[in-house]
Amino acid sequence: MNPCLSRAAATFFLVSAVCGSFGAAAQSTPAPHLPDLSLYDCASVSAGTAASTRHIGQVIKGRYSEWNEFYVLSNGEPRLACVGLMRPSPKQLNRTEAAAFLTDAFAVGASSTLNRAQAAPEAAVPADPEPQNVQPEPLKRLRKPPVSGDGSTGAEKKSGTPDPSSDQPPVPATKDFGTEGAVVAPSKERATGLAVQPAIAPASKYEMPATVGVEDREQIPNAQTYPWNTMAYLEVTYPAGNTFRCSATLVSPYVVLTAGHCVHNKTRGGYITSARVYPGQNQTSDGVRIRPYGVKSDLQQAQTTQEWTQISGEDSYLVAQYRYDLAAIEFKTPFTHTSTFMPVIYSSTGSPITNAGYPAEVAGHDPSYGLWADTGGETSDSFSSLRFSHVREFAVDASAGDSGSAFLYADPATGQRYLVGSLSYGEDLDDETGGPWYDSWNQALISGWVSWTPSVAAAGSVSGLRVASIFGSTQANLVSYLRFYNAGNNTGTVDVTLADYTTGNALATWTSPSLPGHSSKQFSIAEVENNANTTFNKSLVYSISVRPTFSGSFQNILWRKVDATITNLSTCDVPATDQTALMNVHTSLLAGYPSVVVIHNTSTNSVSLTLGIYHQQTGQRLGTYPTGQIPANGQQLLTIQTIEAGAGITPAASGAYHYNIKSDTAFTGYLQHLLNNQAAGMTTDMTEACAMSP
Repeated sequence: MNPCLSRAAATFFLVSAVCGSFGAAAQSTPAPHLPDLSLYDCASVSAGTAASTRHIGQVIKGRYSEWNEFYVLSNGEPRLACVGLMRPSPKQLNRTEAAAFLTDAFAVGASSTLNRAQAAPEAAVPADPEPQNVQPEPLKRLRKPPVSGDGSTGAEKKSGTPDPSSDQPPVPATKDFGTEGAVVAPSKERATGLAVQPAIAPASKYEMPATVGVEDREQIPNAQTYPWNTMAYLEVTYPAGNTFRCSATLVSPYVVLTAGHCVHNKTRGGYITSARVYPGQNQTSDGVRIRPYGVKSDLQQAQTTQEWTQISGEDSYLVAQYRYDLAAIEFKTPFTHTSTFMPVIYSSTGSPITNAGYPAEVAGHDPSYGLWADTGGETSDSFSSLRFSHVREFAVDASAGDSGSAFLYADPATGQRYLVGSLSYGEDLDDETGGPWYDSWNQALISGWVSWTPSVAAAGSVSGLRVASIFGSTQANLVSYLRFYNAGNNTGTVDVTLADYTTGNALATWTSPSLPGHSSKQFSIAEVENNANTTFNKSLVYSISVRPTFSGSFQNILWRKVDATITNLSTCDVPATDQTALMNVHTSLLAGYPSVVVIHNTSTNSVSLTLGIYHQQTGQRLGTYPTGQIPANGQQLLTIQTIEAGAGITPAASGAYHYNIKSDTAFTGYLQHLLNNQAAGMTTDMTEACAMSP
């Protein structure tokens, strides 16, 4: 669809009008070049004077980097003023550093035939025969919302937004083929030039596209140059035995991004069982397929969102459901034909975009196995409302097989292309297509996928409860302790994966000893480091992921040697919801750090509670403490000596240095744990905890 015919009339930052033929706009785009750095001065934007900011992630020279670009306006034109690197280590780049960094990111000056596409490409002997009956994945459709009794549409319209209360970031869902059964062996690389395959006709006819008017998609003549050599033809096989074709984009040496409905379909048996990726595939005018880099099939993991696995298999969805139609396919060995991979720009509002993929049918080409592209602007519906559903829609043609293909935005100032989303559905006429928008809502998910490597898989999964600011044992004055509370009745364990704080790369996984029900145990970071499943270079600070076999809570406790203080640093992505239980309350044996328990009754009636007192190490119930009446909106402060006396507990007899305390009585209110650091003369709130679940 020509962008000048798009229904979208809005003009966005860093957008230029693109009129005329697609060929001039996309195929003939010059190689990326550095931006104007004449106004580069990080100090000029330090006070928040940037006119606009971009957030970008890209694998550069085999390592994932993430950064912000800050722009200022000069004569109405944006000029790059600062690059703030976030990963692998936070740093503001000076002008010389920024020029060198962007040169590597853009691969400025690299030969498109040598540096970006090796002279000896990885033509491959397939590890197994290619399936003969490969069907194109049909385009998904937009489902009409329900109609209410008054004739109006339901809560979600095409132009509506999701319920803010349910607008939580997507939850990753993974199938690991390294541990869940055999996979196709990796292909053997050989330098024999182009691998040419004859065209294979599908066994059964698929639905004709409904495109009307002018079909203006054009075939990319040379898919061996960047960025087209990062576009890939994808074949996936399901447990039911059927094989479908989609499109994908290479974002790292090990990872391609595609649509969730290209890796998981409940009606076909769930997750795919194999995947075959052909980067830079194309087709000659006489119908012969060209596969210059062979096939990649050594599948390690297929990833999508937990939400998509629950709804997959339908032909159509409400528009907000497409925000979950995300997926990554990860391989054991790297793609070696290119050293430059597609950067992702998050929350881009750029328009028009180019869609590049592998449609099975294009006007005059049936079947098609080549790389086709179309450029079009964002639709008015998308601009006005779909973004709020984390979806964008563009006036570009599409048909079966395009699922998972890239939405690319070309910066008119530099010529650099960025991945801003992927294709999921087509409108009824197939001349407007949409899919998930890569924005701040799914940024953690996408960046986690793009930065994945086999070493990360070996180190352990970074899914589960995510916790930051764990100080490593190399810190001279700071000691971190990890506390785990088992709120259930059954014994369980916890897996903790350590990740480097600056790079995000997983380093190793540690498994705890058994924790009985109602017990809690704490471990120093040195214990975790020294007993992990692999050796690694210790980091000053870690972020961790926590995966228990039971439900309970977690705390990150910091001990400062210099002033003998204990501080609760429990900040995480899932705060605890049970406010009637406290973990690791100090017994009277820890005289230098006495605990006080505060009971706050927030109801309009007085209450009388019974507190259950448990041995922190064993989970044994040691006794109960009756509070007596607590007035409405009142509170009761209990020293640990008061609780021990009322419950008839002698801590020396039980050897307990900590208690777990839980209200046996349901009430409206909460418990609070205050700790007196007597040597430092300060009181610390130790209540905060993080929720853990299997």
